[in-house]
Amino acid sequence: MKGNITSKKIAITALLTACALIAFSIENLFPPLFIPGARLGLSNIFILLAIFTVGNGYAILVFLIKVVLGSLFAGNISAMLYSLPAGLIALTVQIIVIKTGKFSVVSASVLGSVINLTLQNIVFCLVTNTLQFLIYSPYLALIGCVAGLIVGLAVFGSLKALPKILLVKKQANDLEDSHSEH
Repeated sequence: MKGNITSKKIAITALLTACALIAFSIENLFPPLFIPGARLGLSNIFILLAIFTVGNGYAILVFLIKVVLGSLFAGNISAMLYSLPAGLIALTVQIIVIKTGKFSVVSASVLGSVINLTLQNIVFCLVTNTLQFLIYSPYLALIGCVAGLIVGLAVFGSLKALPKILLVKKQANDLEDSHSEH
């Protein structure tokens, strides 16, 4: 978390964290999408928004708080075993590809979603020693594409609507450059 820690960044981070937890909690009330463990991941909207509004370190913080508190709220502490490593790797990949400026927020979201669902399935198979669940991988990748598209479009629309003053300078310039290319 380079740069100045300001009350504005703290407030935005807290707001995005609260929104991510609310989205996670609401989504947790519904059954999985077709396959055990498959969800849209609407809370990721707020984590991706954190990358653009407060920076990468704060986005990781929003993610970590969401996973830990979300698992506690849901009464499913073992979910952290799958969510933390998969989500952290997926978020790191998203940060890297966004930083390159060669990926749109939508494509970064799709990539992160597919990575997250795939890695969660792999961790589940390894922990439970039930490799037959790997058969779900192609279906999870498809669900990840759809979920990532929905999340990415929501973030894209939000970023277009937000005043530029709220965006991190580097990402705001990258976002503006990607708009002018298309």
